[in-house]
Amino acid sequence: MQLSQKIRIFPTQEQLEVLWDLSEKCRLIYNFALSDRIENWRTQKETPKEGRDYITYTEQQNRLPQI
Repeated sequence: MQLSQKIRIFPTQEQLEVLWDLSEKCRLIYNFALSDRIENWRTQKETPKEGRDYITYTEQQNRLPQI
């Protein structure tokens, strides 16, 4: 019984450049969001839980730089 199938692709040089550019943008966006959450946590950690103002996905989405 075959449960999975491996497929290998061989992109052209132009496609490789596009894939690398896309992965670089994804990495930058992820790191931007992570640093934003870490900074929010550092500023809020001394505040009692009831008074904390957590960052939301929507707030982060609205602060994304234009790409």
